[in-house]
Formats: sequence, C-alpha cells, structure tokens
Amino acid sequence: MADEKEAPDAGRRLHVTVLLVASRRALDNALEELGFAEDDDRVIEHDGRLAFLTCTHDEDCDDLYALISELSTRGESWELQSRIDTEAGRAVYQSLTRHRPVEAVDAAVEEEPEPEAGEAAAHDVESSEGVQALKRALRRIEPAEAFATIRPGRDGRVTARILRRGSRRLIAAATAGDEATLRGVLREILPNVMLDVAMKPPS
Repeated sequence: MADEKEAPDAGRRLHVTVLLVASRRALDNALEELGFAEDDDRVIEHDGRLAFLTCTHDEDCDDLYALISELSTRGESWELQSRIDTEAGRAVYQSLTRHRPVEAVDAAVEEEPEPEAGEAAAHDVESSEGVQALKRALRRIEPAEAFATIRPGRDGRVTARILRRGSRRLIAAATAGDEATLRGVLREILPNVMLDVAMKPPS
C-alpha cells in the first residue's frame, strides 16, 4: 500500500582497519607487559612509530582495548587511525588523538599499481601452491633486508609487494582476499619484517 512505510535499509557491512599508534618505546613496553609474542603479525611500523593493527577479519578487539588500557595506565600518548573501505577505490580515513579534534576524510584509496611489463605475477597465498612459491622466492631473504607494502587492488583483493630496503627493488608479490591473511603469511616466512599498510589518503 502507498501509505505503508518502506522497510528501513538494513545497510551493508564495511571492512574496517584500525591502528593503535604510539611511540616505539611505549608500545614495546605495553606489549611486553601484556605478554604479546615478539613476532605478532599485528604489530607493524608506521610513520616512524610502532602500531598495533586490527581489522574486520579479526575475531574481536580485546587485545586492542587491553593495549589502550595499558598505555593509558602508564600515562603514554597514543592515537587511533582507521580506514573504512566504503566502495571500490574509496575509503574514509579517520584519526582520533587526544590533543586534536577528531578528523575524517573521504578520499580515493592508494591502490596497488599495475604490474610492470616482465614483472612476475603475484602469488596467491590462499592456496598451498602460492604459499610454497612465495617461500621459494623469499628463501634467501633476511627480514632486515626487506619490507612489504600492503595495498588494496582494483579487483577487491589485497596485494603485498616485498621490496629490498634501499633500492626498493621488487623481490616478490603476493595476493589474498584480506590484509590479515597476507600479514600472517608474510610474518610466517619473514618474522618481524616491516609492513607498510595504507592508513592515510594519498597526498
């Protein structure tokens, strides 16, 4: 009937990535106090500081809240940065820190560039064959010699590019359906390798 109210839009679930960012000293101390593993794949370097990452693919936010509580108890400064993927190629970037007003920017996502001519295809780490191929490509690489960028792709998947420090020469690339899977595989092969996750709009 015309006068019947339309059912409210149920909405859609969006993928969210959140970083808890603090000084290296502060977050290292909090992680150690709470008994986190040294090779926890959720701990990454970010803009010269250390960060703890959680996203929609993680089961809960208990560890994030525990770290916030520990940092607050110690009187340390910390910041929350989030990226909400709203649609293909766009995201809302949000920053929450004590001494600034909350900020949010709706912007284009810094996508992974298309592979260059002659560049090897990315290994699909959601298959055992892809994981083994990536292990072979990285078998002679030490974690301190490389870092990995993790970016969303145009096809809705996520790509990691493992680059040599200094020269930024591409060593290998990997792809998966979500960042959490990529982080886990990379840290299994290269423990403590530095990860670079896009958490700010392109400048």
